[in-house]
Amino acid sequence: MLAAPPTLTDDSAARASVEASGARFALDAYGPQAVRDEPPFEALESGAVALLPDHGLLALTGEERVRFLHSMTTNDVEHQPASQARWHGLCTPKGRLLATMLAWRDPQAIWLLLPRLQAEPVRKRLSMYVLRAKVRIEDRSDAHSVLGVCGERALGALASLGLPAPAAFEVAHASPGTDPSAQAVVIGLAEVGRGAAGDAAALRRWLVVVPAGSLPAVWSSLAARLQPVGSAAWRWTDVRSGVARVVPATVEQFVPQMINFDAVGGVSFDKGCYPGQEIVARSHYLGKVKRRVFLAHLDGPEPAPGTEVVAQAADPVGIVAFAAPAPGGGTDLLVELQAAAATGTSALRIGDRPLRIEPLPYALPSGD
Repeated sequence: MLAAPPTLTDDSAARASVEASGARFALDAYGPQAVRDEPPFEALESGAVALLPDHGLLALTGEERVRFLHSMTTNDVEHQPASQARWHGLCTPKGRLLATMLAWRDPQAIWLLLPRLQAEPVRKRLSMYVLRAKVRIEDRSDAHSVLGVCGERALGALASLGLPAPAAFEVAHASPGTDPSAQAVVIGLAEVGRGAAGDAAALRRWLVVVPAGSLPAVWSSLAARLQPVGSAAWRWTDVRSGVARVVPATVEQFVPQMINFDAVGGVSFDKGCYPGQEIVARSHYLGKVKRRVFLAHLDGPEPAPGTEVVAQAADPVGIVAFAAPAPGGGTDLLVELQAAAATGTSALRIGDRPLRIEPLPYALPSGD
């Protein structure tokens, strides 16, 4: 079991960066948060920047790092180009997800971006398997800062720092103009829209990872050109992308297909063995997946991850995987559900609040 309570043994680095950016620091089930007044969608659409203290970072170094990680996660590390970022999952031997992460490579390391609350537990878990392999796994969460940038003015804001704006899931490395000696990583993410409540305007998004020492200058430059928003606003864009994170409350709750990891490129069915591979492959080859993640909207405040979803007869049919306040009011969320319940006629609810299922931004595999 990897689960840990949503606390940090030392939140001083995250707190300092949040307060230096002019936001309020908070800690919730998703990790450290930069709290600001939630913006309307138009603020995100025109151009926004968010400090993301809830994101952690692991670095794998050593000459056997590729072979080691290839044997540990749901995706193919050996054939992952250095120019790409891909989703990966870490499973138990029973195929249950301990963590979800975005991975990319550079000449010195493999980098894993994951919820900050999961960084140290995942480091310890991976370290159990190192044995004599020439691999070193370090938690670099305090040594680096992660920013989210989106909207129409984002291209110009990145360019002002000498940073590129790669396409979705492409990775670019560059030195920000504020600190030519530092190395920044820019990762393109999937575009999102505001959803059924509004039009289908696409919101382009990028992650920017910089050394912690470069954050003040980089933040100052981006915040001068873009609207600063809270980390919950950025989490909303992740919710709308349809990609759920595993957080402490949902550790070991899902096999990868239950959170659509096969639909977003997070599972390779052609690679060799990894913990849980047999279970994950069996779910893929032997029949229809009976549980999936669905995008939904709920009036009122966001429920915590792990909160139960019930059908009309008060029967439990799933749980909340990932949620965030919606710019138009209420909550947008990803809920893991029995597929029959999500597509049937029975009304779904959380507590006494009705749940409205909305279209995912991608197609599920045929046969589901």
